[in-house]
Amino acid sequence: MILGALQHENKFQFYVGSIARKLTRKVHCSVLLLIKPTEKRVPCKHIVVNGLDAPETPMAIEHAFYVSSLLGAQQITIVEEILPKEIQVDVEDDRSLKKANIIKQRIRHREDSRVNTIVRSLPENITKDIKVKTQSIFGKRGYSIGHYAEVVRADLLVMNAPIKTSIWDRIFPHDIEYILSDLPTDLLIVRK
Repeated sequence: MILGALQHENKFQFYVGSIARKLTRKVHCSVLLLIKPTEKRVPCKHIVVNGLDAPETPMAIEHAFYVSSLLGAQQITIVEEILPKEIQVDVEDDRSLKKANIIKQRIRHREDSRVNTIVRSLPENITKDIKVKTQSIFGKRGYSIGHYAEVVRADLLVMNAPIKTSIWDRIFPHDIEYILSDLPTDLLIVRK
């Protein structure tokens, strides 16, 4: 399903929801939200896709490559959002800072290895001629990937669909709700 959407929601719209966002939360198919739809297609150069450690992530990455081959994108960045609590080190001096950096490097290496395994398992016809980059980000899930996509000026952000959403998810936002409230770019939400 393809929908046009406002880039920013005000507080009232965030809790009540716009039509596009209501449909995004309710439908059982993949949804493409366009923030600046035009009659003439603007070339897509860079796609950012989430690389969360979740069962739906390989499907989201495969969809990102498929869409990039259709749109002619030259680069895909797979972003692994890592929660700060995974480090579990209070930085108080040089020794604890060094320990935190070592833990971060190990986590980055583990996540990059997992994502590279997913990419290698994809068909070659959709992965050829596309530059693949992995990026580990330490921060709040959903918010940090949206901010990253905005900073690198990505043309499309590809995300897994949330398992189930309710009014509580908008009161206590997480993952996709941060992105839906303030769309950094066009957004493809992938569902089975």
